[in-house]
Amino acid sequence: MSQPDQIGRIVRPEPVSVRTVWPGEATHFTPWLAANLDWLDGLGLGPLELLGTEVTLPTVNRNLDILARTSDGGRIAIENQYLRVDHDHLTRGLAYAVGHDARALVVIAEDHGQEFVAIADYLNSAYEQLGAEKGIAVFLVQLTAERVGTAIVPRFQVVARPNTWLTAVHDQEDGGPRSVPAFLAVCDNDFRASAQAILAAWEARPGASMRINAGSVSISLDYPYVPGEATRSVYVLYTSGQMTVNRGYFVEFGSLTEDRVSEMDTVLKNLFPTLNDKPYYPSLTTPQPQATAAFADWLIGELATGHSDSPSA
Repeated sequence: MSQPDQIGRIVRPEPVSVRTVWPGEATHFTPWLAANLDWLDGLGLGPLELLGTEVTLPTVNRNLDILARTSDGGRIAIENQYLRVDHDHLTRGLAYAVGHDARALVVIAEDHGQEFVAIADYLNSAYEQLGAEKGIAVFLVQLTAERVGTAIVPRFQVVARPNTWLTAVHDQEDGGPRSVPAFLAVCDNDFRASAQAILAAWEARPGASMRINAGSVSISLDYPYVPGEATRSVYVLYTSGQMTVNRGYFVEFGSLTEDRVSEMDTVLKNLFPTLNDKPYYPSLTTPQPQATAAFADWLIGELATGHSDSPSA
């Protein structure tokens, strides 16, 4: 059997030193990143708008590398460092994040020691409990680069991040609905019937759970149970009729092998034809109850056995 033509074009990327691409962190890498913030889309913060570079903060002798803003106005502090991140950069980054009223701190370095990952995990645990209005999310990102022919491919690997699905229910004001009927009462009229059917079906699932906030409901699976793993958040429904699918959670934490990720993407596209192509939190409007149930059924089978039949809408 002949091999596909594409196989002959497979190459192995060659790792290259970050400094051969950007000789200086402050003089080359930071200006490049400031002009190419879309390379950080994988963080799940959405599109970022540049507010400034080398941003000053009173009483702090050094500047913040990049200050950016999310589409809903939240500020993001970005601190870059070559080699291994140190206490100075992490502490200073947190000071910038607090001083600039930032929603998140992103620290980009070539290496992050385990002690800093532990600190980030601790801070993110607090963020998950406090929510975006009171906490600060911390993202530790490892920077590497590879060469393919004459092309350079930057790699941004997240080594620590908050589970934003645990905080989605805190992102609205505290005085919202705390029950399914109260949530449905404030849903858009065109979405209310679908939301009611989706939530009713979810409540009937053994081991399923949901957390209700003023403007959203996070719906999760507590099974199949894996020791040491938390609940498996699947969707977030918003009163506006939008639904976000937690694709990135299953990809990043190794819940699915690479070939099964490809299968998952096919299943998602078949069930949700209008799903956008955001890699971590793809979304759509006015989801259909049958499709949301079908994907959950596929996911349960996949996680329990490692394979399942592809569902149809």
